[in-house]
Amino acid sequence: MPYVTSAGTDIYYESQGSGDAILFAHGAGGNAGIWFEQIAAFADSYQCIAFDHRTFARSPADPASITPAQFRDDALAVLDAVGVDQAHLVAQSMGGWTAMRLLLDTPDRVRSVVMSGTPGGLENRQPTESARNLTANDDRGTSGVMATMSRATASDPVRMQLYQAINAFNTGFSMTNLRALGAPESVITRDQVAGVVQPVLFIAGAEDPLFPASLLERYVPWFPDARIEVVTDSGHSPYFEQPAVFNRLLETFLEQGNG
Repeated sequence: MPYVTSAGTDIYYESQGSGDAILFAHGAGGNAGIWFEQIAAFADSYQCIAFDHRTFARSPADPASITPAQFRDDALAVLDAVGVDQAHLVAQSMGGWTAMRLLLDTPDRVRSVVMSGTPGGLENRQPTESARNLTANDDRGTSGVMATMSRATASDPVRMQLYQAINAFNTGFSMTNLRALGAPESVITRDQVAGVVQPVLFIAGAEDPLFPASLLERYVPWFPDARIEVVTDSGHSPYFEQPAVFNRLLETFLEQGNG
């Protein structure tokens, strides 16, 4: 299994396919394995790269090392390990903090950004109750994240069992580990993203209780080139709950960006 060392931590990653690169950054309920339906769909045309963030699954690390800047550096180490100079970023929830730091700090490494169910550290003065409570206890991500699924997903026992099985590999993770992501120094203001030139696509689940579409929609005017798509019958995880819809949105976005 391939690893790259970043700040003393071995970061697990996978790379499949060839062509323009897509770097997938998972959320707190997942790991590299959660992107199976995206990698299967895009590896014929793109180089698909996924990795386990530090403290997740095959990348055990000291929880105190979690910061947006360290997530950025870990992702850069992965890109360097596979020899990729520029990548499209596809980020889910927690992965949005990784993507936004890459975009702002190393814009030459980023071709475009998809922000799925995430503000990625963009200033949010009115967080939902679900977002406020997310890091309040040491839940490993199972109960809290599972509760963010849509009614359609929650009624599908196979889908729910699969998500829980993938999440169970995060044996060293606790939701309290993510408190640093909400620190004041991690907040990104509108002025900081005003000069972003890369296209940005926000994807929101219509039933997301954490970061609802109404919140993500507010960020669209912050960027020179951004838009939002809302996925019905999806909660916080459109890529998993409605993968065919998510993949179609991603394919269209990437094709437009490459045109």
